[in-house]
Amino acid sequence: MRIILVIALIAASMSLGVALIPGAARASEPVPVMIDTVRVIDSPIISGEDITPFGGTWTAIGRRQIEDLNAQDLPSALRLLPGVTISRYNLLGSYGGGEGGSVYIRGQGSGRPGSEIKVYVDGVPREVSVWSHPVMDVIPTDYASSIRVYKGPQPYTYPGTFGAVDLTTLRRSRAGYETSGNLTLGEYGTAAGVIRHGGKIQAFDYYLGASHKESQGHRPHADGRIQSQYLRLGLDVPGESHLGYVLQHTDNWSRDPGPVDEATPERDRFATETLSHNIRLDHEAGRHDGYAALYYERGRIRWEVDNLNGPGTPAGNSNTDWTNYGLRVTDNIAWGDLNLTAGLEVEDEGGEFRNVTLSGAVPFEYEGRFTTVAPALAARYRVEAGGVGLIPSAGLRYYSHSRFDRRTAPHAGLMLETGKWSVFVTYARGINYPGVYVLGVAADTVEEMEAEVLDHFEAGARTGPVGGIELQASVFQDRAENLLQWTPEGLINVRDYDVRGLEISGMFDPLPHLALSAAVTVLDPAEEKTPRAPGLSISAGANYRVLPGWRLALDLEYVGEQYAYNGRSGDGAVAEVEQLGSHFVVNGGIGYDFSAHVPGLSELSLEAGNLTNEEYCFQPGYPMPGRNVSLTARLGTL
Repeated sequence: MRIILVIALIAASMSLGVALIPGAARASEPVPVMIDTVRVIDSPIISGEDITPFGGTWTAIGRRQIEDLNAQDLPSALRLLPGVTISRYNLLGSYGGGEGGSVYIRGQGSGRPGSEIKVYVDGVPREVSVWSHPVMDVIPTDYASSIRVYKGPQPYTYPGTFGAVDLTTLRRSRAGYETSGNLTLGEYGTAAGVIRHGGKIQAFDYYLGASHKESQGHRPHADGRIQSQYLRLGLDVPGESHLGYVLQHTDNWSRDPGPVDEATPERDRFATETLSHNIRLDHEAGRHDGYAALYYERGRIRWEVDNLNGPGTPAGNSNTDWTNYGLRVTDNIAWGDLNLTAGLEVEDEGGEFRNVTLSGAVPFEYEGRFTTVAPALAARYRVEAGGVGLIPSAGLRYYSHSRFDRRTAPHAGLMLETGKWSVFVTYARGINYPGVYVLGVAADTVEEMEAEVLDHFEAGARTGPVGGIELQASVFQDRAENLLQWTPEGLINVRDYDVRGLEISGMFDPLPHLALSAAVTVLDPAEEKTPRAPGLSISAGANYRVLPGWRLALDLEYVGEQYAYNGRSGDGAVAEVEQLGSHFVVNGGIGYDFSAHVPGLSELSLEAGNLTNEEYCFQPGYPMPGRNVSLTARLGTL
């Protein structure tokens, strides 16, 4: 709390100084949104989507969409994006790295330990390396200017994963200063406060922020607290380059309320703390651009549990300590219509794990580190004919691992561009190596293990903006093999995965003061009991500027029936798994712009969650809150 107060005082004092500088208000205009279409009101749910130069697809949200959704963490920010589903136990806070708080992309990401999905901040991976999966509370969204979700493996940019989420942090890129923040008070003893301030003075820029959020929870033992601090220092260097340093600290905990038909846990408290450093150089010189990033992260988990190893075992703590460091480099060079991309990733991850009973005994522990070196080379070439651009591309990522066999990940694509239309077809292979956890939980079978492999095929089209409409649609298929699964012999590569799908999404501006977004995703898994692969999911949202200063927002989501279990569970566990029913949830809000009446107060809004009082859950026995209301005061500019 002291750090939060210090940063708040610094931000307030600097804002006061800025207010006294002539012309400062003009210098703190909000950064334009990502979408090319000129809108009177911001798009709901998503801020943009597109196709990568190599044929992959992505969807993004910006700062405004995060605020409109009243999103307090990463799952709540991404829950409406096309192809994305989430899980959680509580109103606030993620309990562990699985069903208690996670993000899934087109059915990928259910494996624990280890995950097929990686989360990045400014292009740097953020995961609990001992367990090789992300934990949501250590990735705050309070300082994100945008978040992109990359569908399917895209090895030319994000190696070692089957899909990616990448947060871009706030940076002041123009001369001047800006301050923003918000205070939210809601039901169930929920309170959240965030303060952010940034500035740019000649070649130097900075940003700093802090947040504190807490809730008593909608059930007994469902409380939590998440808090974080952020610092960014930047310097423009000659040659259109920028050198930046980002420091982030998080300190969080949440508790498990347990299934409703069982006794409430006594301990079962999951606490995390992280400190991460990232030094990044972005450069651009004519037809040559790219970036290089050095990163270091230290973190720990202190998991207090009633039973260390299942029912009837002693209570104690499961303690994880990890450190990650590495280098990521990407360079693009263009010669006429030929573009070459070269990349290198060096990753060293690991730490230690200990089970400690309340009496001090240590029944289980292990430690270890893995190093991966993964260079990449890709090329694309543009051919123009009759106003139509044809762009074939191909590339290869090579993996050298300190413990497991070397692998390669090829990719190829073909794009056709004409006017505002783009048509694409792409293939990419994803490689996901077992994490350090196998040295402990699977010590008997580690010598037999191999990398998990996924082959991704996708074809689709994009148009827009045309007449206020932007559309993107694709069909895809993911075929995976060598997936790790628990068997009577231990954890070994025996599971396959085959899912076909269709995804359609769009943004619409039917009226000057009305913006709409909608998306549909259909998944058709070959195996009926495929985890986190609902047959149908739909999301939609509307922002409407009604009367001077008033804004209405509405969003809804439908998620069809799905199976919720650990993707590494053995056949016996899968046979007994319970199916989750479908749910249809509607959220709404109304806000008023007070900037003309109260200096510094940009908006006061009333948000209502689960307006229809839907009974639903993301895990059997863990009902989510019914209708709930919160009040948010937003300060400054976004």
